[in-house]
Amino acid sequence: MSNGPSTPPERVAAAYRLAQLDEPTLRRSDVAQRTGVDPAQSVRWWRALGFATVDDDDIAFRDADVEVVRQLRVLVDSGIVDDADVLRLARLMSSLFSRLVDAQLDVLELGVGADDDPRNDPERRLEELAAADVDIFAFMENTMAYVWRRHLLGAIGHRLTVDHTEQGRAVAFADLSGFARFTKRATADEIAFVIDTFEAVAFDVVSSHEGRVVKLIGDEVLFVVDTLDDAVAAGLALIERLERVDGIPPVHCGIAFGPTITVGGDVFGPTVNLASRLTKVARPGSIAVPREGGEHLLERDDLDVRKVRRTYDLKGIGRTSILAVRAEPNHDTTDDTSGDERRDAVTA
Repeated sequence: MSNGPSTPPERVAAAYRLAQLDEPTLRRSDVAQRTGVDPAQSVRWWRALGFATVDDDDIAFRDADVEVVRQLRVLVDSGIVDDADVLRLARLMSSLFSRLVDAQLDVLELGVGADDDPRNDPERRLEELAAADVDIFAFMENTMAYVWRRHLLGAIGHRLTVDHTEQGRAVAFADLSGFARFTKRATADEIAFVIDTFEAVAFDVVSSHEGRVVKLIGDEVLFVVDTLDDAVAAGLALIERLERVDGIPPVHCGIAFGPTITVGGDVFGPTVNLASRLTKVARPGSIAVPREGGEHLLERDDLDVRKVRRTYDLKGIGRTSILAVRAEPNHDTTDDTSGDERRDAVTA
């Protein structure tokens, strides 16, 4: 049994220490008095960040909260951002960080103590982490900041070098074929393995082709790349990488090129809708692209590109002629790997 904190107040205090946060000492009125920000506005920011609603008389805030609110007020008052910008970014951060934190605690095997195995006692596990030679939570915080700065550098560099005379970019959806049927016969562990593998390989492949994963939606990934050819290369690499892994359903993709609108990191517009519709008609192991704008793919010797005779009446798009793209049988589209891609080496 754990000798750590056992009463609710002790557990709360321990949680604050591990998160490296001071315990709250302020009410909402104190935050308003110190920052000059209308409580209604700060409440909107607070909720957008995904934090629990607190009553006016609750002691729920600390000096760090005051500083964040004060700096947000300065930014809004300066005109650099407006209140809508703050709320949009806050919602995005809430979504990203809540998922990230859950994944980090899962990696650390910090469960909820739902079973009777003392090895799974969360308090016991916290004691082990606290006694480690490395402050794991400080390491994670520093790593997140570092990764953010590297992505910031890449995004700034891309925007400084992009040719603004070239309109549009490639939007791609990759989907696991027959995933609904697979889930009916698979175990929970098998489903988790497939999703984790799919996500890991998708991020690895897309980044290696200078693209960006926009979001993962269960058994589907949405990503963007600058050119149609690069998107096709990424899609084929994803298909072939996952073909090497036992137990993974085949992948099919839809890719379209054209103008997009980016809001809060997500992408919207007719090009996104077209790519999504194309995914629905693509066969397992292949990529569907519109024939218009993709005719040059027919001239490539490294691709097996076929004109599909029938046209498809795509919802919200209309009659569309497509090309079905696969890699030539003897042409390897994947990145050079260090060995066979097995269940324990899916991201090689």
